[in-house]
Amino acid sequence: MIQTSRLQLLPCTLKYFEALLHGNEALAQILGVDVPENWTEFPEMVLVAYDKLRNDPALLGWFFYLAIHKADNRLIGTGGFKGRPTPDGVVEIGYEVSVDYREQGYATEMAEVLIRFAFNHSYVQKVIAHTLEEYNAAVKVLQKCGMHFAGAVNGTDAGELWRWEITREQYESARAAHQASDMP
Repeated sequence: MIQTSRLQLLPCTLKYFEALLHGNEALAQILGVDVPENWTEFPEMVLVAYDKLRNDPALLGWFFYLAIHKADNRLIGTGGFKGRPTPDGVVEIGYEVSVDYREQGYATEMAEVLIRFAFNHSYVQKVIAHTLEEYNAAVKVLQKCGMHFAGAVNGTDAGELWRWEITREQYESARAAHQASDMP
């Protein structure tokens, strides 16, 4: 589990995925939280993610997390990694926040804690993310987290994607500067 002041990110185990396949009410019962109908914009990804974890259980921890709003005791989105770090230490993050909780800093909070989690593992050298090829809220989130534009890549049917990244060196330098600015 990964925690922030307002969020709890629970690794989505096979048990949680199986509950999700039976519906939001089944997941709500197992987690003991409210699971609203609109908690994700990508319900079709649940089955894809479930199959991926079922075929490779070692992904747990480097995969799909359920974002629980602590004060509201409610599932408000997902976040996590697209898989384990590559042999050269690169890992990709992703996240989504349900419509009712957007523009309140939760996406930034989630992205920041995922980046920190990744760099807490010495073998991770770079964290990347992809966005649609447009300046939007996702881009602002990644920029707030210290990520830099790294170029356009062939994307999906929706068009090209922008690649964002932060290296371990950039991350540690930004942390040191932030800590120095907090000193009296």
